[in-house]
Amino acid sequence: MNANLAQDSTNRESCRHVLLDRVNRFRLTQVGRLFALVALVALGLLSTATGAKAGGCGDPYRADAPPIMPFMSQQQGNQSIQPATIVGLWHLIYTANDGSKFLESFKMWHADGIEFENAFLPPSGGNICYGVWIPVGPRSVKLHHIGLMFDSGGTLTNTFTVDEFNTVAPTGLTYKGTFDFKVYDLSGNLLQEVKGTTAGTRITVE
Repeated sequence: MNANLAQDSTNRESCRHVLLDRVNRFRLTQVGRLFALVALVALGLLSTATGAKAGGCGDPYRADAPPIMPFMSQQQGNQSIQPATIVGLWHLIYTANDGSKFLESFKMWHADGIEFENAFLPPSGGNICYGVWIPVGPRSVKLHHIGLMFDSGGTLTNTFTVDEFNTVAPTGLTYKGTFDFKVYDLSGNLLQEVKGTTAGTRITVE
């Protein structure tokens, strides 16, 4: 009798180990499948990004590249902002006089005469800058903008200024103008100058 009980106990223990082993194997299989799925998704995204870059999407300054933020190309329809003022948030394109795209940015014009810009450039080189502006005519403004440039190690290397004259369209949804960009060394010597045109599209709540 005792021998039979001992044998039953041994059998139950053996079955328990078999079941635990199967459960653990199942869990490992499921985890393995999950990691495999994640790896495949990541690989797909990487391949898509690599293909897009090879096709020109990674270079926003190529003429054949699509907009890096397609939602900025949406039409405003027959909306208007009245009164037509430059105050607000804009998507801005700078084009040099030779026809090349010089810069793209988000620009904020504040009612107190302060302007703030976030250029589509690596932050390490200095892509945030400020300016002051005054009205000079109906829907027209004059801007003086200043900024700093840094090398890859974070050392200040240059300063720059941008002077603009811009006129807002009667709808208040776009503006156009001219710019004069100048780069100086730390002693104040002019090193480079680029002139061209500006084209802003207002970013609205809706």
